Amino acid sequence: MVITDIIYKIHGVSSIDKMRSILLKQLQWVIPFDRATSYLASNGQDLSLCSPVTLNFPAEYVQQYLKYYHKYDYSRGIKLSANNIVYLDSDICDKKVWLKSTYYEQICKPNAIHHIIHINIAYDNTFLGILSLYRNEASTNFSYRDTFILNQLKDHLALRLYHAYHSLDKRQNTLSVFDCSVKYQLTAREERVLGLMAKGLTTEEMCGALSISPNTLKKHIMNIYKKLGIKNRVQLLKMVHD
Repeated sequence: MVITDIIYKIHGVSSIDKMRSILLKQLQWVIPFDRATSYLASNGQDLSLCSPVTLNFPAEYVQQYLKYYHKYDYSRGIKLSANNIVYLDSDICDKKVWLKSTYYEQICKPNAIHHIIHINIAYDNTFLGILSLYRNEASTNFSYRDTFILNQLKDHLALRLYHAYHSLDKRQNTLSVFDCSVKYQLTAREERVLGLMAKGLTTEEMCGALSISPNTLKKHIMNIYKKLGIKNRVQLLKMVHD
C-alpha cells in the first residue's frame, strides 16, 4: 500500500521538487536510512547536477557536493550509459578502495556516511538525475529487499522526469507555486493564495475558497507582491505557473 501511494505521488504531484521531497520522506516508511538526496541532470554533456532536494543534510554539504563531485565521481560510466538502474556503491567500488578515496574523506566521512544506494534515473537513452539513500557506519548495508523496492519505483520516476524535461521548454522561465514559495519564503497561507491566483481565480472565488474577507485577501496578495518584487497579477503570471 505504501509503494502504491508513493507511485501515485510520483505521477500525481505537479511540482517536481515537491514530488521528490515527498518521495524521500515516504521512502523512510519502507526502507530504513539516515539521509537522502535527489538531484536532477542539468541537460549538459558534462553530466552536471542541479536542483537538489535533500533529507537530513546541511546546505553546506549540498553546495560542496555540487561544486566538487566531478573530481571523484566514480559512477560517471553509469550515468554515461543512461541505464535506469539501482546500484550500491559497494557494487562498483571495492570497500577498501572506497574508504581511502577523496570522496569518502571529504564528503562521506564528515557526514557520517558509510553505505549508499542509488537510482541512476534515465529514460530513452537520456540521463535524468540520481536519487541516493545513505546509512551510517553503525547500520548494515542496504539489502536485496531495499534494492527490490527501489526497482519497483525507478521506471515510474524515470517516466515522470522524462515528461517533465520535455515540458520544460514551455515553463523554463517560470517557477511552480511550491518552488516560488520556497525561494521567496512565503507563508503557508501565502502559498495557498499564490496557488489560487496562478489558477486564475477571481477575488470572490479566492475569498470563498479560503473563507476570508476581501481585505484580508488583499493583505496576503500585497505581501506576496512585495516578496516577489512585482506589482500586479500580470507580472505574477509571467513568473509563476500552477
